[in-house]
Amino acid sequence: MMNFKSIEKITLLILVVSCLPLLSGCGNSSQNEEISKRLKALEIQSTILADKQAIHDVLIRYARALDWLDEKRLDRVFFYYAEIDYGFFKGSGKDFKPIVMEIERNLGRRWHQTTQISINLEGDVAETESYGIAFGSVDTVADADSEIGFYVGYYQDRLEKRGGYWGIAYRKYILVSAVMLQETVLDGDLSVMHQIGKADFDSAHYRDVGN
Repeated sequence: MMNFKSIEKITLLILVVSCLPLLSGCGNSSQNEEISKRLKALEIQSTILADKQAIHDVLIRYARALDWLDEKRLDRVFFYYAEIDYGFFKGSGKDFKPIVMEIERNLGRRWHQTTQISINLEGDVAETESYGIAFGSVDTVADADSEIGFYVGYYQDRLEKRGGYWGIAYRKYILVSAVMLQETVLDGDLSVMHQIGKADFDSAHYRDVGN
């Protein structure tokens, strides 16, 4: 997906090209008015694209925060007094954070994905729906008795831009299905693969990248 810096560069290039008649002194009054309209339209479109990218970043930030037990990253997902409804929990973003992090710490391995994000943007408020996929196992390494939970559902969110930053002000999670699967032991040919083990800041596989 195109990032915010790319959007800025493309918009700047378009603005410069659009302004060439003015810069060369060739533009008459009607041309100048047309250019002003184009600049305004481009400015609006650039803001929309940047806001949608920022919203996308907030939604996928949640998955990385849980996977690597990154509390600071989770702080940039939910507003302090966001309304959170997961069924088993209904309360504020402030109170949800320690609960969800404790759940994740009790797992040996975890993996989350937020995808297929749909956004209705109206100024500084956005209604979104996205698909959530998650795996979790209490075992750090799979053995003959290991099971892994597979969960799929929807996130229905309202995000707001406050002080120039987007965050989740309301979230409802809807579970579609949960399945327990027997894991495959990673031995034989699979033993040569890199294995995640315990996923947190101390993992050799952890990288502080992205948003």
